[in-house]
Amino acid sequence: MKRLDKISIVLGLTFVLFFSGYVISGNAAYADTPLVAVGDVGCKTNAKTNLDNIGDRPDTDGNFLGLGDYLYSCSTSSVQSLWDHITQEKHGVVGNHDNEKSSTMKWMRDNLGLGLNGWFSWKINDIVIIGINTYKPFNAGSPQNDYLKQKTTQFCGRDDSMLSPINWVIYAMHEPIQTPNVGGGHGPNTALRNVIEPLAESCGNNVLILEAHNHITAFGNVQGNNHALCGGGGFGGDSTGNSNGFEFQTQKSGYCRFNFSDNVIEASLIAPDGRVIGSHTFTQ
Repeated sequence: MKRLDKISIVLGLTFVLFFSGYVISGNAAYADTPLVAVGDVGCKTNAKTNLDNIGDRPDTDGNFLGLGDYLYSCSTSSVQSLWDHITQEKHGVVGNHDNEKSSTMKWMRDNLGLGLNGWFSWKINDIVIIGINTYKPFNAGSPQNDYLKQKTTQFCGRDDSMLSPINWVIYAMHEPIQTPNVGGGHGPNTALRNVIEPLAESCGNNVLILEAHNHITAFGNVQGNNHALCGGGGFGGDSTGNSNGFEFQTQKSGYCRFNFSDNVIEASLIAPDGRVIGSHTFTQ
């Protein structure tokens, strides 16, 4: 074989390997997707510090998902600059205290992209978040129930022929469908559980259920589903009790940070002083 032909072959192989490596590294962006989630915030000192910390770390903490009860009786002027400082994309579900005031619902539409009905889907790389409005009908035959079924069918197929298949599906809501016993808090919403758990089961093992309402943080696999309760946004006042199957729980304030990759979610609770209070690994 001529020397020139050998050089051409070597250069060709080098180009193929280099291009393949570029494609692999390009797809690798989907292999590590960060998300911040928090609910039950308000305007106490810990709440303001949590919001300030999230706003200071958009590159490391990723997109923002609110889990309800953002203002309570706080004036928007006392916290608006902190919410404006969170420059990453923001979405949020409706909390019971949000639902009580038309002014807070308007604030959510302006700050968290809340749609007219309060339910939504949000795709980030290879994960999708299905936001649920606990305070609109979700029973069989309701528009929200039809929407949840449609989105579950759309995103849970994980068809390999899809250009961008979904790796994780998150159902996000304010009221929990599973929770530890909480002093001063709330029990599970069993009516919502009867809707969400069959949807999650039909979806498979690639599901995370995100909740708040109780002012604690808890991580665990309960009744076969991955749950993260992230109500430690700073309002406080609740205490933990019987874990009811959750592997981690605390009443300490903080926000949840998630890193999604193939088959694994690394979940952490970040304290107002920046420490990791606790962590948990979810798997498919």
